This record gives sequence, C-alpha cells and structure tokens, in this order.
Amino acid sequence: MRRLGEFAGQSELQVANLESAALVYEPFKSVYRMKFVVACRRNRYGEGLGNEMITWAKGSIASEVLNARLVGPSWGLNPRQYWRNFRTSRVDIVVEEFLRHLPHFSFTEQDYKTSNHLDFGLAVKEWAIERGLFRLKHFIVTVDGMYGGYRCVWTARHFLMSKLLSSKDAVPNVYRTMSGLDPRKLFVAVHMRLGEDFAAADSEAYIRGEFNVRIPINWYTNVCQALLEEFGDRIEFRFFSDKMGLEFREIVARFNPNQQIGRGLTECSDLILMAEADLRVCSISSYSMMAGMLGFGPYLWYEPQLHLHDGLYSLWGCQTSPRQIKSLSPEGVEVTGPNQSGFGSEFRGYPVVRDGVLPSGLIAQLHRTLAKKDPLRDLLRYGCVPVGSHANSTSAIPILSCGSQRSFVNSRSL
Repeated sequence: MRRLGEFAGQSELQVANLESAALVYEPFKSVYRMKFVVACRRNRYGEGLGNEMITWAKGSIASEVLNARLVGPSWGLNPRQYWRNFRTSRVDIVVEEFLRHLPHFSFTEQDYKTSNHLDFGLAVKEWAIERGLFRLKHFIVTVDGMYGGYRCVWTARHFLMSKLLSSKDAVPNVYRTMSGLDPRKLFVAVHMRLGEDFAAADSEAYIRGEFNVRIPINWYTNVCQALLEEFGDRIEFRFFSDKMGLEFREIVARFNPNQQIGRGLTECSDLILMAEADLRVCSISSYSMMAGMLGFGPYLWYEPQLHLHDGLYSLWGCQTSPRQIKSLSPEGVEVTGPNQSGFGSEFRGYPVVRDGVLPSGLIAQLHRTLAKKDPLRDLLRYGCVPVGSHANSTSAIPILSCGSQRSFVNSRSL
C-alpha cells in the first residue's frame, strides 16, 4: 500500500498516526482509502452563515472532483451556534484541526488565481493533476477563503440548498410561510441588517465599495412603496432581519401586518425563503448575497454602495482579473458597456437609488413573472394553452374524437 509519507515527505511515524486515526472517528472508515477535503472555517471560531457557506461550497466541489470525503466547516465553536441548525457535534472542531495538522496539500488563493479557470472545480482539477493527487490512495486537501466569489462556486448551489433544507426546523418553517402565500402574486423578500455589528450609514454617506454597513430604513420603505404602487394587490412582502426592533416592526406593520415569525431556528429557513422569492430586496451582507446566489429571480441593490467605473456599476470593483475577489468581468463590460441600452435592458441585479425609483427593465421583468405565476397558464395546475401557441411548428397535431378514429391537422392551418 502506498503510504502518505511517500508524497508528502513526512516520517513513517507521522503516516502511522494518520492511519491509526482511522480507528477513532467514523469518517475514517478504511485505512486503504483515506482521501479527505477539509473545508476550513473562516477564523478560529467561525463567521456568519453567508461567509461560511462559500468555504462549504468549495469543500463540496473539491470533494466531488477528488472523490474524497468532505470534513467541515466545523460549527462547534461558532458563536452563532450553527451546530444546532446542522445537528453537528460540539467537538467537530477536533476532527478539522486534527486533519489540518497532518501532512496535507493546501489549495490556496494563489493556486486559484494562477489557474486558467473561473470555475472552482476546474481549477482544483488542474491543480490536482499537476500534483499527481489522482494517482494517490491517501491525501488530505484543505480549502478556505472567499476568494473567487460566488461565480466560482455556482455549481455547488444544489449542495448548499440540500444542507439548508435538511437543517433543523427549516422545512416546517418554509412550509408555514409558503402555504400562506397566494401563488398568483409576486413574492418579495426584504432583508434588512439592523444589528449593531453593522455600521449605520446615513442617507448622504459615501459608502461605495463598503461592506457591513446598515442601509437607511427609508430606502427599504421607498422601494416597497414603489413596488406596491406598481403592482397593487398582486404583490406580497416578507421581511427578514437579524434584529426585530422598532424599525423592523414599523415597516412590517405597514406592508405585511399579518406576517408571522418563524418557529424555532430560522437562520436556514429564512435563507431558503429569500432564495425562493420572485424578487429580493437586499441588505449589504453576505447573507443577502447567498440568497441571491441560491435563487433565480432578480434582486435589488442599494445604488450608493456600488462601485462606479466608466459608466458601469459593479459590486466587486474594477480590478483586471475576474479571479480576484474584487473584479469587474470583461465579459460584463462588453455586454453592458456604453453601446448598450442600460436600464432599458434586463438584468439579474438592479441598482436602486435612494428614492426607490424602479428601473424599467425590472418592472417589465416582474410583470412577465407575474403572468407566469397564474395557474390558469400552467398545464400542471390544470391550466390551458390555446391551440396555435406553439407557433412555427409544422408538425401535424393529432385530434382525438370521441370515437376510435384519429384525424390530423397541420398546425399552420390553425
């Protein structure tokens, strides 16, 4: 059997320690196949869910590429007590630290930047081939950090959603909320960071490129009022926050007075609900960003926070490489540059100014979303589709009569 020390340059005693550890922890089931990917928590104790899920996504992707077991990120020491949500051991940090202190390979930010890929999985695969990992029976690989952003871990969205759905209290809370919504109306999720850990930004403050700042509450009010004026009783709001103080209660009373608070643990169910919404009104936080990544519909962003560069807005700045944390994609510049129609076009993320004026592209997009939510247009929900809606089809359509005979008609004659 090929030993770990052969490729890591470690002593036989160190290798023996790793192999004997297989006998004391369930994931180490076989000394003949010890391949681990460790998703390292963000710092000594761990950070918020939005930040930690980036590393978790990287660990998931790397473990799939390398056909290895995923360990971490550990939740046992996290001050937000996410071990309760994910039903993990309070001492899971022991396993993560044990593996990190054994001979291992570290996939670093520099490794990612020097690769030829934006996709994290492709970057890891290229890196692993260069180091011969696919020829080894045993190895430990560590991944960490938020470098590469959301684009590099886009393929891990289903993994992350599965973890959220399997967390404690998530499915009951999601059901209680979704079952109370009118499926024919637009579902708008409004996320407000109101806690003291975010610095307050007044209406005139210059905060372009700044993170972890509280958006003035009047921006949320203006946006909700603009949406209400446009869509009337065809829209429903749901508000989420880390602090349900006076400001939160006032805006809820104005736009959704019947909103019910989730039961038990709500960190994961709130994120799922935000992702499920037809439109997200975001805070300047990684939690809102994660909801945007997991969801499919558009989202609104506080315009005064965005970078400005040659007439273009960007969330991550204007550095030259899209593999850097702060970057402006060259492809994005080409698509949305000076020769394009700007807000007359449709985007997934929309900047919205302080007074809450909605971009025309967003309004058109939401009206189409609203039409598609009508169950009368959905065959699965007993809706109907008029004959001829499949335009340009030249195939013959079978027309079934009450008898046994079948006749055909050309679709162009309909």
